[in-house]
Amino acid sequence: MFPAPRRFGKPLHRYDALESTNDKALELLESGAAEGTLVLAEEQTRGRGRRDRFWHSPAGVSLYASLILRPPLPASLLPLVSLTAATGAARALAEWGQLPGVAIKWPNDLLFRGRKLGGILAEARGEAGAAALVVGIGMNVNLVEFPAEMEGEATSLRLSGGHVWDREALLGAILAFWEADYDRLLSSGPATLLEAMLERSAHPPGSPLQIDLGDEILSGTFAGYGSSGELLLQEADGSVRPLHFGEIRRMRMP
Repeated sequence: MFPAPRRFGKPLHRYDALESTNDKALELLESGAAEGTLVLAEEQTRGRGRRDRFWHSPAGVSLYASLILRPPLPASLLPLVSLTAATGAARALAEWGQLPGVAIKWPNDLLFRGRKLGGILAEARGEAGAAALVVGIGMNVNLVEFPAEMEGEATSLRLSGGHVWDREALLGAILAFWEADYDRLLSSGPATLLEAMLERSAHPPGSPLQIDLGDEILSGTFAGYGSSGELLLQEADGSVRPLHFGEIRRMRMP
C-alpha cells in the first residue's frame, strides 16, 4: 500500500473531453487556482507534447491529466519540479504497478523497452515574483493500437504489462508518488531526485548522445545531471556542457 496524496488532485476538475488538459489548467492557474488542483480528461482533441507535437489522445483508454503547482523556488530551479513527475510516475509503475524497467528519457519521456509509454509537459507562468506552473502527464494505458506513424515507437501499459489497468487507481498511485518526490525536493533539495533520475535514466552514464537544440545538433557522451536538472554533455574535447533544453535524437539503451 501507499499513502493517498494529501493535496495533489484536490480539487479535481474532470471533463469528458478537452482540447488540452494543460490549456485548461493554465486558465485555472491564471484565475488563482490553488496548488494541487488537477485537470483530468477522458479525451483530448488537441493534446500536445513538447514543441507542440500532437499527442494521440483517444477517449476512455489512457490518462490525460495536468497539475497546478506553486513551488517556493526560483525560476531557474523549475525544471526540477517537472522531473518529480517523471520519477514519481516511474516509481508508481514499479512499486505499485509491479512494472519494473520504466526508464526516463530526459527531459520528459517515459519509456518501456525503448518505446514511448508516456510524456510530461511543463509550462510555467510568473506571478508577481512568484513562480507557478502546470505539469501535464499523458500515459498510454489500455491502448492496443496506434496510428501507423507511431507503430514501433510507442507502447502502452496494457501491451507492456499484459493486462487491463484500472486508470483511477493508477492516477492515485502516480499522484501519491509524485507528491512524495515533490515534497522531498522542497524539503531536502535536489540530490535524491537527481539520484533517482540517474538510476532510471534511459541513457547510462558514458553513453553516446546526439542532442537536437533546434538549430544545432550536438554530439557527446552523457555525464549526468546538473543541480537544476540540466543534462550534462561531455564533448569531444573533454569539456562538459550543461543543456537546459533540447531533444535526445540518438542514444544507446542500457
